[in-house]
Amino acid sequence: MRDLLNETSAVKTLFSNLLSGAILLVSIVVSINSVVLSQEITDLESQQDRIAASLEYHNYIEDFIEADITPARPADFLNAVLYAVSRHVQSLAQFATDNTNDEYQKEVEAFADQVAEDIEQARYTLTTARFGSIQVLLAGLNYNYSGQLHTARGLKRTYESELRDEEQEAIATIIDILTYIGTGREYFKSLYYKQELARLSSRLLIISLPVIVFTSYVLLALDASLFPDISVFGVSPLLLFITSAYTIALAPYIILTAYIMRAATITLRTLAAGPFILQEGGDIGSLGWNSPSSSCEWEKPSREWELTERTDDD
Repeated sequence: MRDLLNETSAVKTLFSNLLSGAILLVSIVVSINSVVLSQEITDLESQQDRIAASLEYHNYIEDFIEADITPARPADFLNAVLYAVSRHVQSLAQFATDNTNDEYQKEVEAFADQVAEDIEQARYTLTTARFGSIQVLLAGLNYNYSGQLHTARGLKRTYESELRDEEQEAIATIIDILTYIGTGREYFKSLYYKQELARLSSRLLIISLPVIVFTSYVLLALDASLFPDISVFGVSPLLLFITSAYTIALAPYIILTAYIMRAATITLRTLAAGPFILQEGGDIGSLGWNSPSSSCEWEKPSREWELTERTDDD
């Protein structure tokens, strides 16, 4: 290791590349923030439309939760929406007990049990989450609204002719609430991305500037050979300094990697919007179709048939 560090040209090349990368990171952060700011700096009419859309969304949710006003904090807002889902699903389960179709009753009961379990998990996450933390967002992301929306639509389509008016109204309300949950989830996700981008930009700038100055000093110190060629307990000052300097020089890259991993995790959890479920398995049987057999063989047209067809056309 000592012989490797004595090759100052290789060490200087390494730190020179790290210095160039840190400067490039600062340039990238400035460029990204310029793009984000260009979207935020709009005219008064655009800002008014955004606020009006947000108020309209809150008004719709207030009708479902039967409240005068919706909570302003995301965690309380999600709790209120989950309460509305639970209440309407329980009403549907009560209506289903009077239905004469046993299969429908079983499906509604299983649907109600699954919704209750998902809501319980989401509420537990919300009660243990710190305000403004990523756990509040994860509670909404982990909530299986896509599967519930798909099941509710399936109940409506499959048993539409057998449903009474109150059952159809309950299912329609559940579908509407779950649709608004999906819309709110995408909106909260966009707010999270903006918040994380702002934090990443500020922290990268705060960390990168001292790292650039320190890495420049390391290059100058290596070029001037300011380190004594001695060792204490088998450890040379050069080894300690280079190891510490290398760790400090990697700080901007570590911060960038951490934020990218967090954003990638959120993106992977929300790739599909609406009643799409990105997981193994399938439900094509609900359409009444038979899945094609993998052993099916297709006959290729012979060369003689192709020539005959071409001759007839001529």
